[in-house]
Amino acid sequence: MKNITFITFLLHILCATVYSQEIYSTHVTLKNGISKPSVLSTHPFGVFFSRIQGNFKIHPTKKTQLKINLESGNVWGTQIKTYVPNNIEVRNEVRKHEWHQAQYFFDEETLDTKSYELQIDGVIKGLRLKTSLNLGGKQELNIGLRLFMLSKGKAPFSIITSDRFIENFHEKIAGGSDPFDREVFGYNKALIKYTDRNGNTLELNNNDLFVGGLETSYYYYPNSLVSKTYSMNFGAHLGYNLSSYNNSLDLGLSVNAIKIIHVNDNHYLQIGLGTGILRKELVSFNSNNIDFGTNNYLGNLESIIEYNIISKGNTTHSIGLDYYLQTSLNRRDELEYAIPIRHPNAHKSWGHGVTNLYRNNNYWSLLYSITKKTSLTFYLQQDFEVNNNPDIQTGISYSFTLK
Repeated sequence: MKNITFITFLLHILCATVYSQEIYSTHVTLKNGISKPSVLSTHPFGVFFSRIQGNFKIHPTKKTQLKINLESGNVWGTQIKTYVPNNIEVRNEVRKHEWHQAQYFFDEETLDTKSYELQIDGVIKGLRLKTSLNLGGKQELNIGLRLFMLSKGKAPFSIITSDRFIENFHEKIAGGSDPFDREVFGYNKALIKYTDRNGNTLELNNNDLFVGGLETSYYYYPNSLVSKTYSMNFGAHLGYNLSSYNNSLDLGLSVNAIKIIHVNDNHYLQIGLGTGILRKELVSFNSNNIDFGTNNYLGNLESIIEYNIISKGNTTHSIGLDYYLQTSLNRRDELEYAIPIRHPNAHKSWGHGVTNLYRNNNYWSLLYSITKKTSLTFYLQQDFEVNNNPDIQTGISYSFTLK
């Protein structure tokens, strides 16, 4: 409810300030929209397919631009196996029980079921490269590459995202002692293992490196919807997933809007809203692709608010807060009749690895940017609802023009 209230508040500001005062100062130059790196989480499933995020530029980039994005996210989920009955009558019987109690009322070995098994532990490191090209006529083309590596998350390469930092934070500030049984299974390990309901298995170990895929995005900025204080753009997205676990094409559409609100000659506020829809695995090039969710279509909604201060020398300092929401990977009603089996050593929050595949995926990011001829951005991301996103994710982005 808080998330919907926040988004509604941003929509109200956007609508109420369409005719707000422009920034007339001739002494400063506004940067091109909101300074936003990739804020997509290093979700252990999400890294294997394309995902859409907001494009909050005022106009197409005028010169060819390169953006480099580094990210680090701690992911965790105890080993859990889930059975999904095929028989309608059995499903109806399972619906009578809470998901965490169903295992005590059924002998899953005797049922006609499909099953999948998931175990998540480690720190996922990501590298994203993106080139933005001006196509003329209010058009822009972005071409990107994403690469990832699983690590144990030891210092000094992972400080904020290490197991010990997170558990110390839980114990001393919020969450209590070992709220997710991380200490029970041991710190500083790296293993992501997933067997889907078709029997295909994904396994990543320490220092395993893989190419997630190539991404292309085309954006159009209509003249009628672009002014000095307001801009909209429409996007078409094509992703080519290159890993051995998912060799396929994704296709998506998006629409984004940004509003600039004048405070004074050197201070201004920017608000962005974006939404999109993605058809996952529209074309498959491998009959043994891993099943990363029963929902073929994924919707997303992103909102961001950024405050900008232009200092001497025309340098812009920006601080922003971003909220990102993606619809569930699995069809929600399946959780009503699924039978998750608890690992015998897991007692606290043991079902999150599975139950959150049936819930909307959402997280908040706090960003700070410094922009002049180039732009440098740092961000800290938090998944407050434990949706299988990293408990904590950090990132840094650097963008510059090539000509």
